[in-house]
Amino acid sequence: MRRTATAQMVPLLLCASLVTASPLLAEQSVTCRSDDRRYRYCRVRTDDNVRLVRQISHTRCRMYDNWGYDRHGVWVDQGCSAEFLVGGRGGDRDKKMERAAVGAVAGAALIAALVSTSQSQERKEVASWAVGTFRGYDQEERTDVEITILPGGSVRGLAAGSDFTGRLEGTSLQAGRHEFRIERSGNGFEATDTRDSRHRVMFQRTGSGY
Repeated sequence: MRRTATAQMVPLLLCASLVTASPLLAEQSVTCRSDDRRYRYCRVRTDDNVRLVRQISHTRCRMYDNWGYDRHGVWVDQGCSAEFLVGGRGGDRDKKMERAAVGAVAGAALIAALVSTSQSQERKEVASWAVGTFRGYDQEERTDVEITILPGGSVRGLAAGSDFTGRLEGTSLQAGRHEFRIERSGNGFEATDTRDSRHRVMFQRTGSGY
């Protein structure tokens, strides 16, 4: 009986720990500008929750085209300037606490779900070897390519005199109109086009990039 009671209390204590260890971020406003049509990264804790509330530029801001975000900030590019609201993921702190307390009664099942979600989020983090600025030569396109990968997975680059943006998730790299699978190689990585395995680009690190 004692062992059963202890087993029932452990998940409850863990739930309480998880609730108190994860303070909510109050919603705040941040303005990020690409007035010179260049890439800008505005560092701010986003809590993975960002809304564009006011466009400042004449250029239309389109998510994941000329603006986006990660855990560490908001980025704009190609003339997009705007005001964003970040964080405050459910500004109802009391309701969240109440739901967490009710969920704690479920015990181990809730803990398993939270751990699974946490591990899933960690797997989405960009590997340290893939963060930075890299250069390579694309024989298929016959052009030099420079690409910068930020810690949250946002990608920006330059090829044939044109800027492009994209995203890295796991080993899947979306860069402009192409999608590649990347594999670490030496001080860089090899990118293979998912639609044409003969289209490969070898990138070498040139700097930290952020």
